[in-house]
Amino acid sequence: MTPLRKTLLWGVLGTIVVYGIVCADVVLRARHAYREGEKAANPKEAYAWYESAATLFVPPESKWSRMARDRMPLAKEKWKADLKARHIPFDEAMLE
Repeated sequence: MTPLRKTLLWGVLGTIVVYGIVCADVVLRARHAYREGEKAANPKEAYAWYESAATLFVPPESKWSRMARDRMPLAKEKWKADLKARHIPFDEAMLE
């Protein structure tokens, strides 16, 4: 094998390894954000955690980001109900 091919091979392998590490990090961050949303007692905080998992930590698309995207509407409805129960006026744009 020529030195050029060897260098090229190491460069490609290094790039693949770095890409894999970055993808794993993003998936783990999405998992962390989803789990924090599950633990959050306040619906506003839960929505914020789910939104982070669904929007900030993609690509790559993971099961955590998909599950967070599915939970966002329910968390938002709970947040609205909480604001109504505390008689706090709000507009839909304020919840984005």
